[in-house]
Amino acid sequence: MTEVDWNARVGRLADEDLVEIVSTGDSGGFEAVAVQAATVELDRRGIAPQFVADVETAVQDRHASRRARATEPLSNAGWVAFILFGPILMVTLAIVIIFVAMGQTQKAKDALITILWSFLLWAALGWGLLFLLGWPG
Repeated sequence: MTEVDWNARVGRLADEDLVEIVSTGDSGGFEAVAVQAATVELDRRGIAPQFVADVETAVQDRHASRRARATEPLSNAGWVAFILFGPILMVTLAIVIIFVAMGQTQKAKDALITILWSFLLWAALGWGLLFLLGWPG
């Protein structure tokens, strides 16, 4: 396996990307070697402290937004839509996949639960209708 030349790699990054690597570090999924190389590159470029502070604030806001989006529940209109159209799996499962891709994990969980409930609702309505119509025999 080849060794990654982090100094050359971070040397090609934009200032904003370097600040993000340094400010998030391990919690951002960056290796310690990459963080060290980004720190050295920032020092070499002589980036203004105010610029670094502004980028760090923007990175923190972006991460907070991501965390908030992940815990946002399904709206009441969403619950109704998934109850009504849950059995149409091609559409509803595609929407669940989109929720997951967008990082809206709580909405995806709520939608899957609602799809299951909709199957039960529609099955009960179907059996009730068959009973009212006198089936079987």
